[in-house]
Amino acid sequence: MAQLSQINRHWIFLSVAVALVVTLLYPFDQPIKPSPDVRDTFQSIEELPEGAAVFMAFDFDPASKAELVPITKAVLEHCFRRDLRVIGMTFWPKGADLAGRLVREAAAKYNKERGVDYAYLGYKPGPWPQIITNLGENITSTFPQDDRGERTANMEIFSDVRNLRDVNYMVALEAGEVYEYWIVYGGDKYGFPMSVGCTAVMGPDMYVYTNTGQLDGIIAGLRGAADYEVLLGEPGEGVKGMPAQSTVHAIIILFIIVGNVVYFWQRRTQGGE
Repeated sequence: MAQLSQINRHWIFLSVAVALVVTLLYPFDQPIKPSPDVRDTFQSIEELPEGAAVFMAFDFDPASKAELVPITKAVLEHCFRRDLRVIGMTFWPKGADLAGRLVREAAAKYNKERGVDYAYLGYKPGPWPQIITNLGENITSTFPQDDRGERTANMEIFSDVRNLRDVNYMVALEAGEVYEYWIVYGGDKYGFPMSVGCTAVMGPDMYVYTNTGQLDGIIAGLRGAADYEVLLGEPGEGVKGMPAQSTVHAIIILFIIVGNVVYFWQRRTQGGE
């Protein structure tokens, strides 16, 4: 027991790394039962009529792509498969190009036309509450051009989606606190239902908003992405990553248990002396 207390932490890091690599190279099948919060988001989008407008905020950057990109891909896949129109933007300048690429790749898969079936507006600097309020009044005046420099006023998609009041649903994909502004200054003010996709560590903070009815659901972390992919019937990065994530979590839990056992053994031994 005394030897366990002397284990160098680098062995722990090495154990996690080895487990991660081995599981990625030789994955195993892991049953995935979608959580109610993810299922609620999926069902809300599933029930939207064809041609409905879904507004998406891509408020993340490459630092959180491991969790947010699989979620984004799954939601975009669902929207374009259902022939919904997508309008996207971001408050995060470092994530603007990444979000634009994800939107265009998903749109190309279903032969969607820019300016008709989707519009990616890009990054907008400035105070978030003011910009969201401006979008609530007029989208094309807030974003005169999309991320490629095309005039938004000439786009067919904005002929009947003039402002946030005309949006049927919103999904805020978040790695920070912007979601609170979308809820208060967006969904609450203009009356559109919304859900949030976020990093796993942010998930617990969101439940207060589902309890109040301000959010339909939450897609949290890689597990949330896997849940959504299962509901779509199209496994992707989320499902593929779950065996490795579960294995690493199991190892971490094991080390926590061992550490606590050693700690209480030492306390008992020293107390006996």
